[in-house]
Amino acid sequence: MINATSNHASVGADSYTDLANLNAITQLGRKDKAQALEKIAEQFESMMVRMMMKSMRAANSVFAEGNMLSSQEGDMYQDMFDDQVALSLSQGRGMGIADVMIRQLNQRYGNEQPSTKTVSVQQYLDRPNNHSEFIAGMQAATVTASKANKDLSTKPMAMEFDGSRETFIQKIYTMAKQAAEKLGVEPEVLIAQAGLETGWGKKITRIGDHSSFNLFNIKADKRWQGDSVTVQTLEVHQGMPVKEYAAFRCYDNPQQSFDDYVAFINNSPRYEEARQADDSESYIHALAQAGYATDPQYGEKILSILNSSAMKAAVKQAVAIQPLAMAEH
Repeated sequence: MINATSNHASVGADSYTDLANLNAITQLGRKDKAQALEKIAEQFESMMVRMMMKSMRAANSVFAEGNMLSSQEGDMYQDMFDDQVALSLSQGRGMGIADVMIRQLNQRYGNEQPSTKTVSVQQYLDRPNNHSEFIAGMQAATVTASKANKDLSTKPMAMEFDGSRETFIQKIYTMAKQAAEKLGVEPEVLIAQAGLETGWGKKITRIGDHSSFNLFNIKADKRWQGDSVTVQTLEVHQGMPVKEYAAFRCYDNPQQSFDDYVAFINNSPRYEEARQADDSESYIHALAQAGYATDPQYGEKILSILNSSAMKAAVKQAVAIQPLAMAEH
């Protein structure tokens, strides 16, 4: 898992392709709220500048008609250059948009005076390019912008996972059983799928230090109204694995993840065959054929986990422990 640095000087991005750096804003916000708000404002200014440049390019596009030097490749590289220019302009003193936002954000959410933004050319050139921190921080910036009055640190840390198959199954078995009953499948099916999606809980997406509790890696499409987290993911297109970035749903606890998974399957027409499946194998194959994941081996991988002796032993152990756990409560 990518860890954020607490070094204030490393917060920010020097390249528009650096999608791993803003996670440090999450940590910074706990130590210096004023600087965290400043960095968020800088990112917003960069977006605004990019929109302005795009509008100007569109206005001048009419002059490119019939130009032998104009091409789609050239337009692509021009867009890349504009993205980098927009980010660079937001550094240092910027264009003033960030300054206005900082004053307004500090009046409402801050408790300190914003720090001076003056950055020399040499400081800019010497600034480290931390490629490992942007993604989760951009998640924090997105959440802050959309729900600035909601403190993520107050979210309940109901459950954490260490990547152990046995621990994972023991913690989620009761929830999996309840969800499986609503879908008409065995709980082992959902456990195997969640185990594959999250590496037995070890690879659950996070917002800074906070788990998204997204056990089934359901993406945050336009239907989703809650928090989301953007991470790099590996998708398969035309038989070729491709790295890309996608937004995934965030929950307050694992129970919400199971509830949303049930609603996701039951309310989507594409999973009609899965809902009509007579057994676990048919359900899994129907999910895969409906495009739940782009991996062409998705169904076989879940079945391999489901039918493994290690899985069966861990489930048997979890079932035996459940009455004891219920008695303790």
